[in-house]
Amino acid sequence: MPVAEGRLPGVLGELFWRAWLPATEATGIVLVSHGLGEHSGRYAELAAGLTADGWAVYAPDHAGHGLSEGRRVDGGPANWVPDLDLVRRHAAARHPGRPVILVGHSMGGLIALRYAAAHQAALAGLVLSAPALSKQAVPGRLVPVLTALARVAPTLRPAGIDVADLSKDPAVVAGYRADPLVHHGHPTLRLGSAMFDAMDEVLATAAEIRLPVLLQHGVDDRITTVETSRALAAVLGSEDLTVEFYEGLWHEIYNEPERERPIADLRAWLAAHR
Repeated sequence: MPVAEGRLPGVLGELFWRAWLPATEATGIVLVSHGLGEHSGRYAELAAGLTADGWAVYAPDHAGHGLSEGRRVDGGPANWVPDLDLVRRHAAARHPGRPVILVGHSMGGLIALRYAAAHQAALAGLVLSAPALSKQAVPGRLVPVLTALARVAPTLRPAGIDVADLSKDPAVVAGYRADPLVHHGHPTLRLGSAMFDAMDEVLATAAEIRLPVLLQHGVDDRITTVETSRALAAVLGSEDLTVEFYEGLWHEIYNEPERERPIADLRAWLAAHR
């Protein structure tokens, strides 16, 4: 599977991107928006299946993640959408006339929702894997306190996720912990506050999204709850909405021992929306 990579001038510094390309001319583009603390390289296995179907798969490292520049695991809406659009336009220029479908996981799903609301005309569809819409990691009474603290001490890093909750597959968790491109500390308060604000905003504006949407979530996810995905599904404005909830699966559905089903569902949905 041919792999390309490069850098583009993002809002907070250079953005690193990877692309996995099919053996023949691409018939469409999948743009991947990765989750908090990780990087685009963790999607190589998923990309292998998609390139076999003729998709060119492009994935940036978000600012402050992986090989991209910027303060580690920091940032917010001011760079999320323009950075993702920069990579989308770069991929579209390399494969003119091909449809673009945006796939966002966890925090990347939150970013994808923000992007889709602003750039629907640029996309042929939207896929959300366990989108980060839940504030369950922080007790409700502390959310306004941390939001206020973020205004005066935005670079503090008081808390993060438990990586053991990513997947039931111990090899996935061990690989994550050993990955030098993963950020193994906590996100900044600035990023956490930005995510909380964006969670409220995307739920309030989801009715404006009329793209075809595939929403996938593991029912036993302990990082972002399936209940918030149910709430999102109830308010999305898309008339072409497919919702798949997977009993027994945790947060990273494409990295679970039972990954074959969600990946097969994704590939079938993409084939129907090329």
